[in-house]
Amino acid sequence: MSNSTDLAFSAIRALVLYSLAEHQLGHATTIRVTANGNTFSVSDDGRGHAIARTVGAAPYLKFIYNHFDYPFGSDEAAPVQLQGIGMSLINALCSELTVVVRKRDATLRLAFRDGQLCEHRVTDVTSDASETGNTVTGTVRPELAGDGVDVSLLEHGLQQLLRAHPALCIVFNGATLGPATPQTD
Repeated sequence: MSNSTDLAFSAIRALVLYSLAEHQLGHATTIRVTANGNTFSVSDDGRGHAIARTVGAAPYLKFIYNHFDYPFGSDEAAPVQLQGIGMSLINALCSELTVVVRKRDATLRLAFRDGQLCEHRVTDVTSDASETGNTVTGTVRPELAGDGVDVSLLEHGLQQLLRAHPALCIVFNGATLGPATPQTD
């Protein structure tokens, strides 16, 4: 789908696949993708990452986005879980990465700079929040960045995804590529 050196494209593709898994499990109906140069954002309306979960003694999301630090970052032998490799790689490729997890009762914001966590903020949601899901926004490091994402190639790939998943709605750079169709039992 892309030139192998287009790291922003690869990061977007990986994040879309994570959101697609939420759709396939029946939890997400819409994936929103934006791409501008080497800056990207992928959002879904799925369940959202687990906020309070831990792996070993580490908060799950710190583990997932900083997996390369484990078990080398501590004296304890943290359990190896390969699902953290992809998200950690995306984080390592980015000069800035922000993860927002929306749950019905709380919103979590993690901000990473050069792969290191620099902000961890949980905000209680007091209203009847119905939108849940994840949003991952990032900028590929300038020294790794190519010419930026080929948006026409990315749009073509997203259109192909819609052919395989017609109940999915994908919004790309503000334009709806395919409406979600009601599912019947």
